[in-house]
Amino acid sequence: MAKYKYMIYAFSCVFIWSFIPSISRFGQKEMDHFQYLFWSNILSVLAVFVVALMMGRNWKVLLFIPFPLIVKVLILGALDCFFYLLLYYGYSIENGVAVLVIQYSWPLMIIGLSFILFKERLSIKQMMGIAMGFMAVVITFTKGNITEIAVEHPQALLLVFSGAFCFALMSVLSRQFAIDPYISTFWVFVCSTLVSAVFMFAFSRINLPVGDSLMPTLLNGTILNGISYIIWFKAMSSPDSHKVASILFLSPVLSMMWIILFFGDAFVPAYVIGLVLVIISGLLCIRAKRKHPEQDELMDDLIED
Repeated sequence: MAKYKYMIYAFSCVFIWSFIPSISRFGQKEMDHFQYLFWSNILSVLAVFVVALMMGRNWKVLLFIPFPLIVKVLILGALDCFFYLLLYYGYSIENGVAVLVIQYSWPLMIIGLSFILFKERLSIKQMMGIAMGFMAVVITFTKGNITEIAVEHPQALLLVFSGAFCFALMSVLSRQFAIDPYISTFWVFVCSTLVSAVFMFAFSRINLPVGDSLMPTLLNGTILNGISYIIWFKAMSSPDSHKVASILFLSPVLSMMWIILFFGDAFVPAYVIGLVLVIISGLLCIRAKRKHPEQDELMDDLIED
């Protein structure tokens, strides 16, 4: 029965994350991506803090952490901010399905970064996963015509790809930082809020989430990027966490359905092929990675849509 409990947690989180692309579009109708991320981060800080207290964490332990730990979470928070900032920008101007494909290239980047930074050996499955992920990116950029770039805003997809790299780097670094998940999540959102505030004041202005942007921002900050982290930690506490993590790749499939349903984005066959390839790529990379005992923390900290 306990096994089903973990699966319910995982499916709940995947279902919640599948709405990130759609909700981010609705939220950016009256705000730009700088403003949307800033207010979402503030709400995420509050939501995670309240949930952590409800789960028995002491508020002093949450708020007062050693300076070396602050440096670590500042790095992770900055990477988290870059990821969402670039992701939201991509969803605001480019075909949502195309952005999805590029967004979920992060598993193969994790493998590549682990190989480069920590000299980890690559298995056959991992190399196959990296190759399939690369094919997915090429197909998405060219709509199947490899002789030219066919997307409307290639620069947007390049930025999303950069954001996926930031998320992969954050995941790899988080494995090296032994931090309590509630403390790390709370402080990552705090640091992400500070970084997003710098970007907002530098390139935009303060704009309160009102009108059509209010409800999407509330949902995104409290549930999609706040409470969902706690649900994912519960799912990943399963003894079979590598199997539970594989469920994550249902999220882009659901996201594609919502994008087409809500916004009528073009159903480009090449994008669907790219999405399938990137999902298989991620599954190959994660399943192969989890076979090594020393990598048991790959998905445990700071993982997102």
